[in-house]
Amino acid sequence: MLPVRRILLCWLAVGTIALMIAGCGSQSADERLNLKLDELQDGLEARSTDRVMDVLHSDFQARGELDRDWARRTMTLMFLQNQRVNVLVINQETAIDPVYDGQAVTQAQVSLSGAERFIPDSARVYSVTLNWLEEDGDWQLHRLTWE
Repeated sequence: MLPVRRILLCWLAVGTIALMIAGCGSQSADERLNLKLDELQDGLEARSTDRVMDVLHSDFQARGELDRDWARRTMTLMFLQNQRVNVLVINQETAIDPVYDGQAVTQAQVSLSGAERFIPDSARVYSVTLNWLEEDGDWQLHRLTWE
């Protein structure tokens, strides 16, 4: 009787894990986009150029003319100048386009500060617009503008 219970418990555990994995894949587009926004913020605060670059679309442009190479160089310089980078999202509104599938826009007020040591020595508030494209369930930052 004991081996039957073990087999039954094993199958129950496998079934539960399979249901949990299946449930993880059913995130809404909103949830996936919010996770991508968190990844972007976390990558900047961790001073990880690679993590931020993973969020950028292969055809990324900032202000209509600055590309992925510019983004990499700018982040590398910023991360070398600042031991700490803080991103504070003051307000944010994201809208997934109801007409064009796989497109979304995020508008936000963001405070970006950097510090060589413990006290921030630079801080600025930006109004940013992020245009997103979804490819195979993965949101990527396609266009970025700021004031």
